[in-house]
Amino acid sequence: MQQFLPDYLFNSKYAVKVNILRKQVRLFLILLIPLINSCGANELDIVSDKKAMAEIVMPMAPSSLERKSALVLQDYIRRITGVTLDILSGPSNTKKHVFFVGNSLLADGKKKASALSNEGFEIIVRGDHIYLTGGAGKGLLYGVYELIEKQFGARKYDQGPALIYRRANLTLPKDLFLRYAPPLRYRESYYPPSTDGEYLDWHHLHRFEDLWGLWGHSFFKIIPPEVYFKAHPEYFSLTNGKRQASQLCLTNPEVQKIAIAYFRAAIADNPDAQYWSIAPMDGRGHCTCDRCAKVDAEEGGPQGSLIRFVNAVAAHFPEQLFTTLAYGYTAEAPKRSKPRENVYVMLSTIDVTRQQGIATNPTAAAFRRQLKQWSQLSPNIFVWDYTTQFTAYLSPFPMYDQYRDNIAYMYRNGVKGIFEHGSGATLGDMSAFASYMQAKSLWDPMMDQDQVAADFLNGYYGEAASSVKDYMKQLIAARQSNNTILDIYGNPISARQGYLNEHDITRYKQILEEAKKKVIHQPEFLTRINTLGLGLEYAALEQAKSYGVHPLGFLQQLAEGKLGVAPHWAARVDRFLENALKAGGRELAEVNGSLEEYRNQWLRIMSRPYKTSLLLGQIPTFRPVYLADYPANGDHTLSDGLLGDTDYSYNWLLFNGGNVEIIFPLQQEQIASRVQLNFLLDPAHYLFLPNKIQVEGSEDGRVYTSIGMQQLSDYVPVERGAVVHPISVEIQQRKIRYLRIAISFSDELPDWFDGGRHRKPLVAIDEIRLE
Repeated sequence: MQQFLPDYLFNSKYAVKVNILRKQVRLFLILLIPLINSCGANELDIVSDKKAMAEIVMPMAPSSLERKSALVLQDYIRRITGVTLDILSGPSNTKKHVFFVGNSLLADGKKKASALSNEGFEIIVRGDHIYLTGGAGKGLLYGVYELIEKQFGARKYDQGPALIYRRANLTLPKDLFLRYAPPLRYRESYYPPSTDGEYLDWHHLHRFEDLWGLWGHSFFKIIPPEVYFKAHPEYFSLTNGKRQASQLCLTNPEVQKIAIAYFRAAIADNPDAQYWSIAPMDGRGHCTCDRCAKVDAEEGGPQGSLIRFVNAVAAHFPEQLFTTLAYGYTAEAPKRSKPRENVYVMLSTIDVTRQQGIATNPTAAAFRRQLKQWSQLSPNIFVWDYTTQFTAYLSPFPMYDQYRDNIAYMYRNGVKGIFEHGSGATLGDMSAFASYMQAKSLWDPMMDQDQVAADFLNGYYGEAASSVKDYMKQLIAARQSNNTILDIYGNPISARQGYLNEHDITRYKQILEEAKKKVIHQPEFLTRINTLGLGLEYAALEQAKSYGVHPLGFLQQLAEGKLGVAPHWAARVDRFLENALKAGGRELAEVNGSLEEYRNQWLRIMSRPYKTSLLLGQIPTFRPVYLADYPANGDHTLSDGLLGDTDYSYNWLLFNGGNVEIIFPLQQEQIASRVQLNFLLDPAHYLFLPNKIQVEGSEDGRVYTSIGMQQLSDYVPVERGAVVHPISVEIQQRKIRYLRIAISFSDELPDWFDGGRHRKPLVAIDEIRLE
């Protein structure tokens, strides 16, 4: 058996010690020994001693797919052996073996034995020749890539070049027979590798841009408010007693007519699109007019008027496939109506946390029930699944052990297609691994997870594979042992008491340092380890925002008790952003997450005046207590010297109930003149300003006297978005030993608020200073 090495190892700048090379070769041979080609009686010689023993034949008038399939096969045989096989329209009778590539007549004049399912393929050796055929779609091309991977040993781990193992001889087993049809008709893994066309073909993945003529939340693409609302508000939702451009009025006959006309034109312009979406906008605000309310009462909720509307439009285009979203207020199955045969319903796992798999996770109970109920109404079920942390793409998100099992669960329960929503085109935590595992699972939901993971780690990280495996294992173990809530909208600060605690992060860093040592002379592998380390650095930077004066914080104590930013901090932030950009990072979060925005955020934080306060370090009592979901720095939050920014999950304490009482003990009697408080106005997250602040002082902690009060008028924001509001209360200058602050706010949403009124308002409070 001939030994072989990856292309990049022939470059002298990648030269490594001989014993390391031998270990790599031995490991690769062990993994691929059933597939490696050797000369023998049971093999077909494709290339022998760098001589072509075969040729490629495609039909006389090949389709573009047949031509591409033949060219891909030719290209990879050339890259592996250095030998180019001829591509012909008929056998030359000068070669021992022929690859017949195509879905028309085979070389012997017989049609293929049995029809292949959609996107399926068949590769079979008959006599001295190899026949490759495919079902509808790209089945033939998928078969070629299966041959290249499973028989020729090549790998495509990410959006970079494929990993090729060069050798002089290439053979195939005489009894070769591969036949497969994918059980899922729609397969998408939305991570950076999916930006590469060959990666998609190699792993048989789709992109919604290629399949859908109209995708996602589509109501306002069909009937844009900027075009119709002013003249026809009745086309839109009646919400809270008035017409609003939040959703459509689905029982209005004119709305249906406009939708039908829209799709008639859109389908004519894009006849190759497989699917068309008819789905609500992201958010609430469904129509409650009398007609819609009547339908929804019959159907058990707003999903009723949606399904009836989608069915009515789809009935006009029986040859087309339509999709809609069972998401948010339409998640439940209707009581009466069933989706038409040409309607696919896409469910969502947005409310599922990720510390456990979908099959057993208590937070997935509603999804499991909804999946069962929708599946009883229709066999056409898709799922929009979420597998990244949208508020912190790079931060470690250890659901690495769940990809296959979650996909398998959905497949076993009747799902026909899955959109795995990852970090998109930007770098995310272990995004190459996540994409690879998802791709393999989407193609074969019953695949061997351990075997595929080992193949990826060994090929992608080389000698450091065992360390990366240990890194993942430690993260998973910490997730399990710390009772972590792995939330797709979480962040490194919320995980600070869980799997991203100070002790565990130190251990993770040590593991990656050991990994670097193993591949120190192999730049490609070393770069990938450094990319993993970006996630830990991002977590450290985020957590520093809440540490304050601390070895892991960004502040330091200056002379005369003043606070200042550590001198190295700006350079550290810039270094992280530079490395993230080089590694493919474009966004750090789904919203306001650009690298430039992140730099500006840190500039704002570092430029603030970190003033001293008579309350610094004093721990108050609260009544009622703050919301446990957003603990920030706990009882220290309001007196730790740190100022919250526009993200309510960092350094803000959230309260509900209408009134909050906070009592600070002082180290000694003090005379002060002002209390400074900070509030966050963020209507999108139901955070509003108080209407009154009462300040009282006491010498003994029992008898309090009013020393200041601020009455606030109702504030109507001019622009959308979160805004920090500092409020200063002048107080009487008198000796106090205890400070009591009573904050009052309405328990009803303000009249100007145009969002859903299903929740009560909250107030967010940060640093309180006594000056």
